[in-house]
Amino acid sequence: MSNPHSTDLPRERPLFGIGAVAQITGIPEGTLRVWERRYHFPQTARTRGRHRLYSQDMVLQLLWVKMRLDQGMRAGQAIHACQQTERATAVATALHQPLPPSEMPDPQLVDTRAMLLDALLAYEGDRATAILDEAIARHALAAVVLDVVGPVMAAIGESWCHGNLEVATEHFATNVLRQQLLNWMQASPAPYDVRPVVLACAPEELHEGSLLMLSVLLRLARWPVVYLGQALPLMDLGALVDRIHPSLIVFVAMSEASALALAEWPRWLEARGEAQDAQPPITLPIIGYGGRAFIEKPDLARHVPGTLLGATIAEGYQRIHRVLLNLTALRQENGERTAGSG
Repeated sequence: MSNPHSTDLPRERPLFGIGAVAQITGIPEGTLRVWERRYHFPQTARTRGRHRLYSQDMVLQLLWVKMRLDQGMRAGQAIHACQQTERATAVATALHQPLPPSEMPDPQLVDTRAMLLDALLAYEGDRATAILDEAIARHALAAVVLDVVGPVMAAIGESWCHGNLEVATEHFATNVLRQQLLNWMQASPAPYDVRPVVLACAPEELHEGSLLMLSVLLRLARWPVVYLGQALPLMDLGALVDRIHPSLIVFVAMSEASALALAEWPRWLEARGEAQDAQPPITLPIIGYGGRAFIEKPDLARHVPGTLLGATIAEGYQRIHRVLLNLTALRQENGERTAGSG
């Protein structure tokens, strides 16, 4: 196997300073410097002032190593695995490895939920926006999405389903939260230059709140997202894959009818994967799904090909994040082998 860090291979232009890399990966600056001295990883460029610069490739490899550390692997082992190990099977492993236990939400965010719900039910959109602005000034945006917006949206949906909330109130509250999520998504940092994730509601599915939350979380992690929203016709999948070559397509289904409609997706994609003369060869995306329908009726997953990503948005995000890191690492390794063999 060729060394993926060989200096005779082409490299992309380094863009990230060590402070930005520490913020993106969660690896302290001191640890990055120690790894570079001890393991010669990651390899960095230098500015004229001798400041370290990291490429996107290096940042993604560091994220891959951090994921392994979070799973209990020692630093030296994780770095060696990143440099030497074949990673094809890691994609499937990422979907099925146990996830770390979820942390209890900050008590302040629990209080914020109650205030936000009260503002929305009172039709006070400006107060709701101010509550969220204050929350993200004090807490990480991902925590606000998962521990405030998610539970509030779920509470509104449950009240509406049980007839305890008027349609008008549900529409108002949902639209305020939807607009806020769209704003956060659009204000996210520039994404990595990798194949995107497609996010779509299943056929006949109009409830997109959880899909929007997932989109914000992925964009905060700098993964490119193609957001399609409500009720995607499955017949459009083939043209979509041909045009943008996504890494994953993720569906959300909240009702049993929309979940069962997803069972037909292979009909629109498998013929493309079997095409022998496609140029360039077509790599079918991983298909994942989730949503309330699969939580309330787990047996539905038996009827839908693909991978059930989890029972919560947090679980789905973590699995998608792992898969994207592994797919990116595998493509980088294959590309570097091709470059080295020439």
